[in-house]
Amino acid sequence: MNSFQIKCFLAVAEHLSFTEAANHLFVAQSSLSRNVLNLEDELDLKLFVRTKKYVRLTPAGAVLFEEFTKLQKQGDAAVARARKAQDNLEGFLRIGIIENQRSEAFLPQSISALRKNLPNLKVSLHRGNFKELRNTLAKNEIDIAMTVDFDLGEYQEQNVVSQPFFISAGRCVISKYHPLANLESVCIEDLKKEPVIAISPEISKGACQHLMDLCQLHGFLPTQVRYADSVENLILMVEAGLGFSVLDENSSIMASSAVHAIPITGHGPLSLVAVWHKDNLNPVIPLFISMLTEQMDDSHSEAPI
Repeated sequence: MNSFQIKCFLAVAEHLSFTEAANHLFVAQSSLSRNVLNLEDELDLKLFVRTKKYVRLTPAGAVLFEEFTKLQKQGDAAVARARKAQDNLEGFLRIGIIENQRSEAFLPQSISALRKNLPNLKVSLHRGNFKELRNTLAKNEIDIAMTVDFDLGEYQEQNVVSQPFFISAGRCVISKYHPLANLESVCIEDLKKEPVIAISPEISKGACQHLMDLCQLHGFLPTQVRYADSVENLILMVEAGLGFSVLDENSSIMASSAVHAIPITGHGPLSLVAVWHKDNLNPVIPLFISMLTEQMDDSHSEAPI
């Protein structure tokens, strides 16, 4: 079965005349008849009742006509969308951003640059915690999740690829009333007797483990760990003086007057990463990723040596 056989069948079914169908397709009637017969033989179905006075569809032919018509309309719509994408007339992108990450350093510029090529681009933005982003990506409710690199391990069951696009330094966050709050820098071991506030492993094993590994790297394991189900709640707990935590300097907590964010001695950088499914064929994704990484390269080239 090939596309021309289907086209011949649909033309005859629509006109209920081999002569009119052949004229419509600009082919010889013998060629059209042969293609319809070959289709019937291949499918082992009688599609038309033919007499000298009329041509009509059989029950099987009527079903096939309905289904092939639907497929043809879907195919035509797909081709039209593809042509619009090729001509840069439109596109869509659904982005999920991890909670409490400030986006002004990377998102506005990237979308603005993208709109220069796609003036009719439709963008939708979603906020969520680590678990919510993973779930919405798994359900194909977003095209890209923008998260922190230590959460990548949680995406193992999803067929994804990732791309770092923003580097941020880690900061120890404590209440402004804490005795160490006014230090210019802090060693994590200075806080080994303090409660640690971590993201719950139910939300992100990677986020929790990152904090535990940092403490262990500095020679201790926390004696008391308090868990938060979101960064927002973690911030509330820090503001209330219930313990300390570690967040990156791009977190919105840095704007809170109730906490102090102190550079950490010996703490490496954190990366924001874009994550998307390998089988997501949205043509806007690679364009957007290109814009993000170009910004990352520019920021590195402009950094003082």
